[in-house]
Amino acid sequence: MVLIKKQAKSGFSLIELMIAITIMALIGGVAGTYIWNYVKRARVDRAKRDLKGIQNAINLYKMDIKTLPASMRDLVRRPSEPSVAGKWQEGGYLGKDKKVPRDPWGNKYQYRPEPEGENPYVLFSYGPKGRKAPRVERISVWDVE
Repeated sequence: MVLIKKQAKSGFSLIELMIAITIMALIGGVAGTYIWNYVKRARVDRAKRDLKGIQNAINLYKMDIKTLPASMRDLVRRPSEPSVAGKWQEGGYLGKDKKVPRDPWGNKYQYRPEPEGENPYVLFSYGPKGRKAPRVERISVWDVE
């Protein structure tokens, strides 16, 4: 009597591959959601830190020049008036790169003096939605802890 050995098939069946791919897709979807939410929170936190830094620069400018800057450009360029230029901080108030920073979404931070308002000036980012954001979604320096 001759015994014929059956060869064992190696590999995965189509069902096993589909199950494995489905599990990996589910794990990837959940992880992707957490990562995306983390990135969104990190951008908001960076905007808040930037606003606090700009607020400090505005306060230093006001201590040196005795008035609020008319625009954020005043924090990076030397005033043309000789009486004020001597008091201006060498290198500017926003760092050595002499640029007005942009928020994490690539938009300009909004600043304007507002002597008649509740606060001496307005300083905020429109946030992730940009100019289309409703006022309540803006990130204001006065709301940052």
